[in-house]
Amino acid sequence: MNIQQAIAQLESAVRGYAATDAEGMPLIPSVAQRPLYLIGPPGVGKTAIVAQVAARLGVALVSYTMTHHTRQSALGLPRIVERLFDGEARAYTEYTVPELLSGIHRRMEETGLRRGILFLDEINSVSETLEPALLELLQRKRFGQYPLPEGWVIVCAGNPERYNRSARALDPVALDRLRVIRIEPELNAWLDYAAERGVDAGIRGYLRLRPGDLFAQDGDAIVSPRSWTDLSDAMRAMRALGEEPDRALFEQYLQCPEVAEGFALHWSMCRGVSERFQLEDVLRGRDEAAERHFAQSSFDEALCAAMLLSSALNERASAADEAAARAERLGSFVSGALRQGGDVLAACREQIARRERALEVRRRAGALEPREEAQERALLRECKRATAAAAGSEDAARSLQDCQSARKEQAQALLPRLRTDFECALEFAARAFANVHARAIFLSELERNPASRKLLQSELPEPLEALRQTTDPTRRAEALRRAISD
Repeated sequence: MNIQQAIAQLESAVRGYAATDAEGMPLIPSVAQRPLYLIGPPGVGKTAIVAQVAARLGVALVSYTMTHHTRQSALGLPRIVERLFDGEARAYTEYTVPELLSGIHRRMEETGLRRGILFLDEINSVSETLEPALLELLQRKRFGQYPLPEGWVIVCAGNPERYNRSARALDPVALDRLRVIRIEPELNAWLDYAAERGVDAGIRGYLRLRPGDLFAQDGDAIVSPRSWTDLSDAMRAMRALGEEPDRALFEQYLQCPEVAEGFALHWSMCRGVSERFQLEDVLRGRDEAAERHFAQSSFDEALCAAMLLSSALNERASAADEAAARAERLGSFVSGALRQGGDVLAACREQIARRERALEVRRRAGALEPREEAQERALLRECKRATAAAAGSEDAARSLQDCQSARKEQAQALLPRLRTDFECALEFAARAFANVHARAIFLSELERNPASRKLLQSELPEPLEALRQTTDPTRRAEALRRAISD
């Protein structure tokens, strides 16, 4: 299955293990709550999906790479204790709480969360001395004499042996105690993730042209989805420093020579395409030269232009959507402070402190996605600025309301310009992208972005439908039949 299907399966399993009947008894008895085993090529996103599911469900996450651990990590260290037996003191061997279990207890104490995911990576690469303890954990959910706390789900991961010399197949006895989820890289599912993650448009365009390069192997060298994501981050950092990504950088991340060479050529073409049109002119409907050029260009060039234009629109739509959401949340913050009555500024500071504590709890628990954390921190900055402005005014309540109104007006002011940008871009695409597939990709990239999709459906249904009729075979046929009948 692909990565999106694996996320759904994992989320369903964690929910199912937590579900109870009317008497409060688990729908799936604890003994039958099999650990989940994610197996797939390196870099396909196994670790990322576990973190994403924990964040979505608001449960804690404790993660260990099992190749770093020994038998003592799983069972604890021996110690001599005295116990009375038949009135006589005798020495016995007990074991301390193992490191893997103490990490769970620390996380529960830090966060107050009683439910969580214990993620054990590379379980098919553990040492032989650790295998018996691992089998007991999978079968009985115990670390030696210590049980796994209730409400915690075990999720394991591993790479097939052909990708990892230290890995070996789990024996049938171990596999019979697991729910096995086999993950394979699949382009469409990865493109959804890449669009949300902000992976460079040039990378996404290249992989649309050469989908087989999403995961490639040449001897010991591989290129994985992780390679492309990490390369995108490096490219973004270089451009922020005023440097241009080059082939040397590509070869460091894309270790299959043929893939690195192919992407270097594609990136060179993307740079040329970006110089062919001025984005602001396109979005004002004033770049006829670019329209004529791309109408006669190759599919590869048109694809580059479609990816660059859709990415720019998606960035603007997301920024406007986040501004509106932040203004709404700021309004809730102000309303909450005013509702309490009394000292408004004290109520504001109390809310800020409470949100900061909640953010820290979720961050420590691993139950927070990076984008969600960034949005919450941006809101906290807005709340602190509004509180500081109110503290310096004669009427704190009025100052807070004015600040909230100003933020709301600023967010609303972005919409007319954004609507115009999209209208001009849709018209440009209809005229400039003579290739049907380029138009289809342009639309699909916009519809992958929730903010762009919402704008298209609510504000621009007619231009959207007009462009769709030129990309979808069924709709083109219907339009043609209507034209003939008219």
